[in-house]
Amino acid sequence: MQTRERTNMGKTFSLLRKIRIHPAYLLIPLFFTLLAAAFEGVGMGLLVPMLNGFLNKSFSFAASTPVLGKAVRLLPESFLANDRLLFVVFLGGFIAVYVTKNILRFLANATMGYFSERCLHHLRKALFAKYLSFGKLFFDQTNVGHHSTLLLNFSQNALYPLTALDGFVGAFLSLVVYLAVLVGISWKLTLVALPLFVILHLAIKFTITRIKRLSRFIAEQGSALGKKSIEILSTIPLVKSYQTEAREQEHYTRISDQKAIYDFRVRLLLGMILPIQEIVTLLVVSAIMFGSLYLFGREQIASAPALLVYFYIIMNASSKFGTVSGFRGVIANASGPLDAVLEIFDEKGKYFVRGGDRVFAGLERTIEFRDLTFSYLPGRAVLHGVSFTVEKGRMTAVVGPTGGGKSTLISLLMRYYDCPPASLFVDGTDIREFTLDSYLHRVALVSQETLLLHDSLRNNITYGLTDVPEDRLREVIRRARLEDFIGKLPLGMETLIGDRGVRLSGGEKQRVSIARALLKDAEILILDEATSSLDSKTESLIQEAIDDAVTGRTSIVIAHRLSTIKHADKIVVLEDGGVSEEGTLDELLAAKGAFFSLWEQQKF
Repeated sequence: MQTRERTNMGKTFSLLRKIRIHPAYLLIPLFFTLLAAAFEGVGMGLLVPMLNGFLNKSFSFAASTPVLGKAVRLLPESFLANDRLLFVVFLGGFIAVYVTKNILRFLANATMGYFSERCLHHLRKALFAKYLSFGKLFFDQTNVGHHSTLLLNFSQNALYPLTALDGFVGAFLSLVVYLAVLVGISWKLTLVALPLFVILHLAIKFTITRIKRLSRFIAEQGSALGKKSIEILSTIPLVKSYQTEAREQEHYTRISDQKAIYDFRVRLLLGMILPIQEIVTLLVVSAIMFGSLYLFGREQIASAPALLVYFYIIMNASSKFGTVSGFRGVIANASGPLDAVLEIFDEKGKYFVRGGDRVFAGLERTIEFRDLTFSYLPGRAVLHGVSFTVEKGRMTAVVGPTGGGKSTLISLLMRYYDCPPASLFVDGTDIREFTLDSYLHRVALVSQETLLLHDSLRNNITYGLTDVPEDRLREVIRRARLEDFIGKLPLGMETLIGDRGVRLSGGEKQRVSIARALLKDAEILILDEATSSLDSKTESLIQEAIDDAVTGRTSIVIAHRLSTIKHADKIVVLEDGGVSEEGTLDELLAAKGAFFSLWEQQKF
């Protein structure tokens, strides 16, 4: 194998270690494969004397055969003196050997199949766990369609070399056995045959090089196809409203067509291997016949039965050689998906948000922003020098024009992104020091972007919680003003709400999100434009629920409608990523600054 091929196999074994599958488990199917090859060699060894005795109608030579003779001499004298009984023994032994060989081959395939499927299962689990551990910024900068393709297709393609390893080892061991038998029959003819197999190797090497290069193109186009599929199917309303169906169909067709072309080229190159193999086999057989009849003159090279077995082995050896060479094609074809999978295991650029080792027991005094500066990308600060305090048990509102950094503040509080050290403190302790589980357990969020699953209404409201009492669930539904809505549903709480809650109105989605947050009963409640999707009547109802929910809790409210924060204990005005004002409603109106301007704009 070449260096690149060894590198790809090295990557495959490295992948096994990453998913905590020890490569030593491969020894089980490979052991059965080794035994099967050994029995195949024994069968080939029995074939020559069996044919020789059958054609000559005499097995008297059997007892004097160098290796086989020892076993034959163990037979009773009555067998040694009877050619028919010896033939039955040879035939029975030949059948037993080949039956055993096939049983061992089945065991090798079964154990390798089990090993491969477990590897694929563990790889998918490991990839999914990796994705769940990445920071939100990673997903902000990548495409979910690519990740979907990687999980479903690339993960399987990356393990193809492992799946084919058993066949490769079996074919390779068989070739070794065949070579020993061929040399035993005639080393002279074998010297004639071997150089022609080198020709086969060089011919297949050319196709492998092309396949390897095409594999990366196929991986890229497969990823692009996945991206486009997810992107368009998740934005169908946009496509319908702008009537771009034909344009998107054309774009999708273009990507699919390019992938089909690459796939066809690989199929064409793989399809060339068998014809090349058969042509070279024909040349080898012709060379052997030429060598046996002309090159070596009338010299007795081997008996007629031995030559028949020789030709039979050559035909089999060609097939096995094709399997060995084809394995290089499998490795080459898997190189693109394998690199894509390994990239996910590389921690560079994954923007992990790691918690500390301190347990957050609950808020006692304050949440404090201290000169917080944050940027998603280097050189483009979204927040700069933000400093203010959120006091326990009080409602703090954050207002300001769109793009001022309000939602970024919420994302940092929710630990979606990792804030700079010594910039966000909870009771005087850097938020980065708390474990994520203990901190987020005490925080609930109602976002303007309502996230819902294609599941029942019940499971969406109780998401992330276990053993929720039915009376507690009914109370939350009442407080979120969902009673009338659920009462009209044919299946009530068991009604499926569709992908991303497509069967619900904007106001209904928001009320489900509020019910979910209320059910969590967290002591820190964050509301990010919680009433932005509601009409005036529904907003009034929800505002009552929110006012009830924030009572006695530490609440941080991002507000677009300033009328919803009249009762806030403190209002912080955020402009261009920095704090421009803070104070109570009366204080800010009296100051006639930035907040006053926003208030006047919404007065109507």
